[in-house]
Amino acid sequence: MSFLGMDIGWGEILIILVVALLVVGPEKLPAYARKVARFVRQIQKITTNLTGEISKAINLDDEEGGKSSDFKKDLIAVKKSLEKDVAELKSTLDSQARAISETIEVGTKDATAQLEQNARDISETLNTQASELKSTLDAQAKAVSETLESSTREVSAAAIKASESADGPPKEETMPQPVSAPPPIPASEAEVN
Repeated sequence: MSFLGMDIGWGEILIILVVALLVVGPEKLPAYARKVARFVRQIQKITTNLTGEISKAINLDDEEGGKSSDFKKDLIAVKKSLEKDVAELKSTLDSQARAISETIEVGTKDATAQLEQNARDISETLNTQASELKSTLDAQAKAVSETLESSTREVSAAAIKASESADGPPKEETMPQPVSAPPPIPASEAEVN
């Protein structure tokens, strides 16, 4: 595609649009696009008018058969002047395009650097908060564990005291004595009864 005498492909146009979107922002991009389109239309209008005028002048010269040599000289001078103006305009547009491209590159680099710095800051903050949270949770877990151990000891001690007070002083255990059978009766006495 030829744009103001420059060969620009669709890929290059797409890259320029994406970079312009990043640098200018989605809010201002339509306004800038309208300005560029208006500028391009004006340039096209000027070149169309110039080519029309030059064509008319050439046709007039041919019709008059050389009577307008002064007019022809004037047209040639105007043509040279216009070519010079077009060349200056093209160089101005090229320099502005380079300046815009450099601005976009700088803006993109700055935005990328800022995004990377923000990502690092967020990562550091999250790591710090995670570390603080872990240490807080470890301290709370340790405190709960100590409280449970202390409570368990107190409950055990209270249970032992309660057991001792309910039974009274410790008693010696006495073994039950086996019941003894009466001695056998002699046979001679058994018959008498």
